Amino acid sequence: MLSFLESRFDRVQGGLQCDSWIWIHFGQDKVAVDTFTSMNHEVKSATHGKHVGEVMRALQEKYQVEVYPEPETEAHEAL
Repeated sequence: MLSFLESRFDRVQGGLQCDSWIWIHFGQDKVAVDTFTSMNHEVKSATHGKHVGEVMRALQEKYQVEVYPEPETEAHEAL
């Protein structure tokens, strides 16, 4: 998934730290795709905007994406 997102966006960071994490940067905004609080990857951002939709649309090109109600941000997930 990391290499797929790197091929779609200019500023992407990611890695493994017991969990999978990917950050896609859009200027001052960031979208996180991670497994920190779930067995599946979750797409999260501290701000609303088109950057979230861009990541969701890109992921839908290759992966099954289910949209759930907005999750609550936990303390360690400060974006």
